Amino acid sequence: MKKITSKLMLICMLALTSASFAQKKIAFIGQAGTYNDDLSATNVEFLPEGDTAAGIWFMEDFGVNTPNVTVNYLSFEDVAAGANLSQYNAIWIQYDPETFPSRLTDFPRSRPEGDGTKHSMLKKTGFNWGRDEATDGPLEDAFVAAIKTYYQGGGNMLLGNFAGAGIEPFGVINPTLSSPWEYKPNQDFGDVFANAGNKVDAWGNWWKGASDSPLISGISTSIDACNAALPYIEFLTSGTEKKNRVLQYNLDFGRIANDNPGADLATKRGILENLLQAKILVLNCGGNEVQGLEFNPTGFNAGKGTVIAYGAGTYDWYVGNSGNNNNVKNLTKNTLLYLANKSNLSVASLDKSLDIKFYPNPVQSELQIQYKGDLTSSVYDIRGAKLIETKSKRIDMSKMSTGIYVVKTFENDSKKTNSYKIIKN
Repeated sequence: MKKITSKLMLICMLALTSASFAQKKIAFIGQAGTYNDDLSATNVEFLPEGDTAAGIWFMEDFGVNTPNVTVNYLSFEDVAAGANLSQYNAIWIQYDPETFPSRLTDFPRSRPEGDGTKHSMLKKTGFNWGRDEATDGPLEDAFVAAIKTYYQGGGNMLLGNFAGAGIEPFGVINPTLSSPWEYKPNQDFGDVFANAGNKVDAWGNWWKGASDSPLISGISTSIDACNAALPYIEFLTSGTEKKNRVLQYNLDFGRIANDNPGADLATKRGILENLLQAKILVLNCGGNEVQGLEFNPTGFNAGKGTVIAYGAGTYDWYVGNSGNNNNVKNLTKNTLLYLANKSNLSVASLDKSLDIKFYPNPVQSELQIQYKGDLTSSVYDIRGAKLIETKSKRIDMSKMSTGIYVVKTFENDSKKTNSYKIIKN
């Protein structure tokens, strides 16, 4: 029999770990009762063509053609009624009903019009001019509470289009900031119907995230003279019917600009990232419009989930009968898999009798171990080299490189040994 080396043992442990988490569950959360509902016969102001297209792609393309992924569709009402979100490695909340953008920026709660009129925003029948406060108010409260609980429990979310307005009510923004609602996206605009004048040209955005990010895997980038320092991605081809519906941070005005008069754009982008514990992913040509962000589980949000919000006018699911949005689909697929793979990374123990938990995971600096008994823990890199051995339940990983590590624990009383996968950001 060949000698089993520590490196081989580590490879076996990683194989067991990968097998345990090969299958991912992802939910699409939208307004309609089912993913392909035709809302045109209801009292919805305009048919939400973009959200319907996104739901159909998710269920009939992504869910069918992506290995090791199980998908489900939930309506906002399903979530408010108590649908079990904890079973999902990631959720995608999509909201872009074809009404005027200014009515949608307080999603998921209706903002009063000038005369005090509020609307129905979350019912399965679609965005509605009318509102029954006895049902709409509790529906909004229950939906917010359910999403916030999921996120605070470590749930990862993609917020598409005007769902990005939910980052403050869902608890992603630190409530100790002065007027935290002022740190939501501060600019919205766009057409209700496709503008014929926008059909001829292709549209794209500039990628501010890492050039080797898995979020843009398989997406071709180019150099554009407008902002040659960043890779350019064409999202909507020539011929696409574009509505240019945008929910974004404009750094020329709003809270960041007001608090930092005279600061240049690079400084204001840094302030935004620091305050929101976020990483800018997508920018406009001039660099003053932040159209995609990744909110990380650090600082105030330590132990919570990862949230990615795309609010650019190029993140459009309605393209008409010509043109395509394949890179919108590619970015979405990559994002959903990226978020799902961040979920449940505190791998279940090979011995189920030991309730050992690690947090935060992914970790940036200190990894904490939650267990009542005494443990000896060893940290190994992907090559099988032991880096740390300690009896402490706090492990400093701040100086370690980004990547995958394995923590092997030895329970001093039972003499049981277990292995866990840890991600270092």
